[in-house]
Amino acid sequence: MDAVKAGIEKAKEAMDHKTAEKKQEKANDPSVKPSERLDAQFDADKAACKAAEHHVKAEHHHAKHVAN
Repeated sequence: MDAVKAGIEKAKEAMDHKTAEKKQEKANDPSVKPSERLDAQFDADKAACKAAEHHVKAEHHHAKHVAN
């Protein structure tokens, strides 16, 4: 069961990482209004933080699976 949980967390991590990349591209786009770029940077940082949390959870579940 821990292996399945680890796989789910890895999928969530990948999805949040991809979201962070898209938002980061928008934040760096000079053709976008400054207020939208600021919002995009905030969203990118938030998504990157969530991706890091999912990574930690995935590693925890993987370690539990290996230990059992």
